[in-house]
Amino acid sequence: MPPRPWTADTVWAATLAALSVYFAYPNPAGCLLALPLCAALAVRRTWPVVALVVGVVSAAAQAVVLPQVSVSILAVPILVYSLRRWSGRTLGLISLGIALAGAVAGPVIWLQGASPRDIGVTSLCYALVIIVVYGVGLRVREREEAALANARAEAAEERAEIAREVHDVVAHSLSLIAVQAEGGRSKAMRDPASAPEVLGVIADESRHALDEIRDMITVLRKGGISSDQRGAAGIHDLVGRLGDRARLTVVGDVGPSLGFTIYRVVQEALTNFLRHAGPSATVTVTVAVDGDQAEVTVQDDGHGPAAATDGKGHGLTTMRERIQARGGTLTAGPLTPVGYQVRATVPVMS
Repeated sequence: MPPRPWTADTVWAATLAALSVYFAYPNPAGCLLALPLCAALAVRRTWPVVALVVGVVSAAAQAVVLPQVSVSILAVPILVYSLRRWSGRTLGLISLGIALAGAVAGPVIWLQGASPRDIGVTSLCYALVIIVVYGVGLRVREREEAALANARAEAAEERAEIAREVHDVVAHSLSLIAVQAEGGRSKAMRDPASAPEVLGVIADESRHALDEIRDMITVLRKGGISSDQRGAAGIHDLVGRLGDRARLTVVGDVGPSLGFTIYRVVQEALTNFLRHAGPSATVTVTVAVDGDQAEVTVQDDGHGPAAATDGKGHGLTTMRERIQARGGTLTAGPLTPVGYQVRATVPVMS
């Protein structure tokens, strides 16, 4: 197991403190002033601003009090990196400015008597180190922010896909149950003896809905979204549940992956049909696979303006998102004089 970050920082701080005391001995001021700067390394992740403030104050005190540079000064670039990585842009720029000022002023104080060329070269080298570590901290932060943004986008897409799956399963099943209940109520009022049959149909549809919901939950628990591959058989079963109100025509081979997309489109289109077309309307579902393209058409003969609506619009939105995810197109709208049609084209992927 890799060491925890704070453990590694504490080890580095202790090591640098030991080296600083070793090289500063027997100067007590050098030993004491080096310790706060080294200790700042241990808290550079949790309190980067505090760590840099302590480091800058300690480094400035060393520049004024000590006759020569301390080994502990190596902590300053690390503190600049830490502040830029774990703090905002403004604080990062402030830390860069302070560190660069120290890179210029420090050699001037410590190298008194040296040639201007030596002082300038030393200041330049130290400033370059500061700039490099600042840039590294900036780059690491940008990568982390990009990774976080990607993770959030993936989570949002996963939530949207889950919402589509829940909508497809629940909306269709509940719509079918509602239609059966409404029709069954009228039938039972005319013929009370048919009530058990009506309730049996509703119970069957309820069990079917529960089975689909359980299947979906199982898939989600396994970390997937749409691993269910229904194919043509599932589409036949879906249309068959509407009895003599629906007719299906399939031309060509509907593969498993393509079949799942078509299944969901047909399911949602039939849900809208059940909601809006009226109790006497019928619907025709046509699936045609020709070469590298599949076309799905769901057309009903419903009457009235309700046949051309989609409630709050979630159904068409989920269908369109699903089709566009596969590079296809979807059109939907009312027919003249009556009816409503949903047509989707999907490329056949090898």
